[in-house]
Amino acid sequence: MLSTLRIRHIGVIDDAMLEFGPGFTALTGETGAGKTMIVTGLTMLLGGRLDRGRTRESSTVDGTLALSGHDELAASLDELGADEEDGEVLVVRRVTRDGRSRAQIGGVPVPIGTLAGLVGTAVTVHGQSDQQRLRDLDAQRVALDRFATTEIGPLLEHHRAIWRERSALTERLTDLDDLLAERDRRGTVLREALERIELADPQPGEDDALRAELERLGNAEELRSTATQAALALVGDDDGPAAGALLDVAGEAAGRGARTDATLAPLVERLDAVRIELSDVAAELTRYAEDIDASPGRLDEANQRLHELTVLVRDLGTMLPGTDGPAADITALLETSRGAAIDLDRYEGAEQERATAAARLETVQTELDQTAESLTSARTAAAAELSEAVQEELRHLEMPDAAIRVDVSPQTHRSHGRDAVAILLAPHPGAEHLPVGQAASGGELSRVMLALEVALSSSRHDRSAAPVFVFDEIDAGIGGRAALAVGQRLARLARHAQVIVVTHLPQVAAHAGTHLQIVKSSTDGATSSTVENLDRSARIRELARMLAGDDASDVALAHAEELLEDARVVVGGDRPTGGDRVVSGERG
Repeated sequence: MLSTLRIRHIGVIDDAMLEFGPGFTALTGETGAGKTMIVTGLTMLLGGRLDRGRTRESSTVDGTLALSGHDELAASLDELGADEEDGEVLVVRRVTRDGRSRAQIGGVPVPIGTLAGLVGTAVTVHGQSDQQRLRDLDAQRVALDRFATTEIGPLLEHHRAIWRERSALTERLTDLDDLLAERDRRGTVLREALERIELADPQPGEDDALRAELERLGNAEELRSTATQAALALVGDDDGPAAGALLDVAGEAAGRGARTDATLAPLVERLDAVRIELSDVAAELTRYAEDIDASPGRLDEANQRLHELTVLVRDLGTMLPGTDGPAADITALLETSRGAAIDLDRYEGAEQERATAAARLETVQTELDQTAESLTSARTAAAAELSEAVQEELRHLEMPDAAIRVDVSPQTHRSHGRDAVAILLAPHPGAEHLPVGQAASGGELSRVMLALEVALSSSRHDRSAAPVFVFDEIDAGIGGRAALAVGQRLARLARHAQVIVVTHLPQVAAHAGTHLQIVKSSTDGATSSTVENLDRSARIRELARMLAGDDASDVALAHAEELLEDARVVVGGDRPTGGDRVVSGERG
């Protein structure tokens, strides 16, 4: 429900606040008072453009939208991060004179398209040039599905579930076909490559280790000599002193001193530790010198193994998956070979999986066709019922000669079925049925729209999720009984939705539960307007003005009171009509 609307700096309106009732709200006022600006403000909340001629320095519209029952809208706003207070969200649209536009929902800036998409799920504006629901075929199909939601809803949900499964299966089959083609193209190559790697049995880093070993073997004699020389320098031989012998001398001397002064004892221990460490180093150097293998056989063996690994990297480095270029070494080759093994595992089960998926797709396609046929049957039956219901409403709206028809015709299979729905109208006997947006005049189009909405509302049982309908000049070109009928049908629609109507006809305004009057006045050359929520006596005066152009005529007042009372009886009981306080003041 739209709770409030504040309009600033649009046309003759400087600052206006409107509070709407939950059912039928009528907006009336003299020509030029600013009624059209109210509808303009509402369309701005739906992303509509603002004529520069109606824009001041900055034009702003604020709307408070109650979210009760609109679960999808509430979820979308929650995902957006919009703030709400007491179940209501503030929608703001601002347009500057140079054409720049800004929008916010619950304090979150959003693109205009997002604004239109979100608010448009709850608010629908019907003007003589804005009957999109009667022109858009997808919208007409959605309307038919909503009309018979009990019969069509489960079928449609089932069809969409099957459609999603079929799409997933089709996509998976494409992937499997690509995989099998890849298997035919690369499977043998990958298998042979992995067999070569397995036969060679390389180890990570083995090629680098071989290069280091070859470097050592190539300098074996020099390395043996230097290691032996170093060991002799530590432990010595019969030809000269060595570090070990000097350490022995130092240890004996420090030991003698320690017997006199215990302070030297720790140093003696350290000298012993150094002597032991020196002996260990000398032993390792000796073993190193003895272990160096300078045999030509080992050198040839290492060279041959390195060559084998180098050829393996060269031949297979660009064949395996996961490489942007040739593998740098054996470690990189082993890493990429794991990807090849994974691919071969995928290839192994692809053929069987494809056969299973293809069989399931055939079953799903059959089920999808059957569900689509059931949907077509349900829609065809619902179309007849909707045609009849709208036809009855048109009779009440003084269009008894108009013939409405809802056609269900085949189209390309889509997620919602294979049905195209079109609402056709023959405005008078003998006329050809044409799309309703083409066949009806402005006034007729508005009444057809009203008839459709009333017929659709009869299938809506959850009032909390009711949409907001705004009708602009729905009474254009009609009067008398037709005007009275329009007022009655609007009141009936308001049982299932919030209805806001801009009207010039007292027969329509009399059926409203809330009556707002837009009043324009001039003082000292300045134009100001007020929007008043009328009580019963004020409503009678306003209806009298609309009837006779004079709110003081006793005859007009009596007629207005009678009209208001008759409307109350037709609608079915007393309804709150609001107070007499001024809702807002506007300065122009």
